[in-house]
Amino acid sequence: MIKAVIIGFAHMHVNEVALYISEQADFELAAAADAPSGVECIPDLRYTPRWNMENVRDNYCGNIYEDYRKMLDEVKPDIAFILTENCMKPEVVEECAKRGVNVSIEKPIAVNLDEAKRIHAAVTKYGIEAVVNWPVVWRPYIHKMKAALDARLVGDPLKLRYINGHTGPLGKGAKHRGVTENAEEMSDEQRSKTWWHQNKFGGGVYLDICCYGCLFSEWFMGSDAESIMSLGENLNTPFGDTDDNFAAIIKYDGRMSVIEGTWTTPRAVIPSGPMVMCSGGVITCTGGAENSPDVAAYDIYGNEVEVPEIEVDEKYKNMPCQWAHHVKTGEPIHEMLTLDKNMEVMALLDAAMKSSDSGKAEPVQRLK
Repeated sequence: MIKAVIIGFAHMHVNEVALYISEQADFELAAAADAPSGVECIPDLRYTPRWNMENVRDNYCGNIYEDYRKMLDEVKPDIAFILTENCMKPEVVEECAKRGVNVSIEKPIAVNLDEAKRIHAAVTKYGIEAVVNWPVVWRPYIHKMKAALDARLVGDPLKLRYINGHTGPLGKGAKHRGVTENAEEMSDEQRSKTWWHQNKFGGGVYLDICCYGCLFSEWFMGSDAESIMSLGENLNTPFGDTDDNFAAIIKYDGRMSVIEGTWTTPRAVIPSGPMVMCSGGVITCTGGAENSPDVAAYDIYGNEVEVPEIEVDEKYKNMPCQWAHHVKTGEPIHEMLTLDKNMEVMALLDAAMKSSDSGKAEPVQRLK
């Protein structure tokens, strides 16, 4: 039995992660604890940290610690699932690593590349395993799209286009997996006090959505990105100091990615998901993330090209399933979840954020 703990209730994905741990027969969710960052408390409206904690406590794990370090010392888990504010991730990973506890870090790995390097250093020093949980890796249609690209179904990939949006993590009508109800209405003053709308805690649309575009760019287009030109703006959330919209262009040698994200328009009303334009046509995600998404392909004349179905193994159902399979079989973790690959993703995201600040194209730092 794999003994797991949860550290942090800041990210609403904690509800989904706790559900998946509880469903995995090889796992025991032994305890959970917060890792206070100094974010001001607001009423426990749905998806706020206190509400998330109560949901986990009431439905998945009654053993809630006040101090996550004490929890680590007493419970001695095999793996900790980290769902803190982005700014807290290096500290928590270091505390886990020095105790020999493996970690699953909710995406993205950190607030910037320097903080990611701090995490990498701790993992390397203490010899633990670290993975990064990306919800899109568990979507069968994404694996189907990747298989079609690898097969060169309509030629060589030339340009990735990715757009995604919602009304903010705690915005109007927000809904997150693991909970059936939508977010409750929140005032702008309340929203301003959440970590999502404060740069110092690692909030903002870049770390929330641009990270996905960087993941798809690394996964679909390769690891040889040269530079990024990006613009972020706060267009409709003046109560916060974070960007709520961005657009970025990633330059490769002979290829490119165009990625966009918004906290002002939900994906229910904009075309969302990845699209890859290839030398002989296009492969695209259809239906949007909310509406039975699938994959379609067309040649350059507009004729539909059949996309082969693939069998996605049960081990790719969610992170607890993937980790249990890894522990039992010794098979490697999916490449896009590994620490090394996520350092590359973070290099893209870091360059995008730096470009928005500098107003010029920024080089992508090579890590190898």
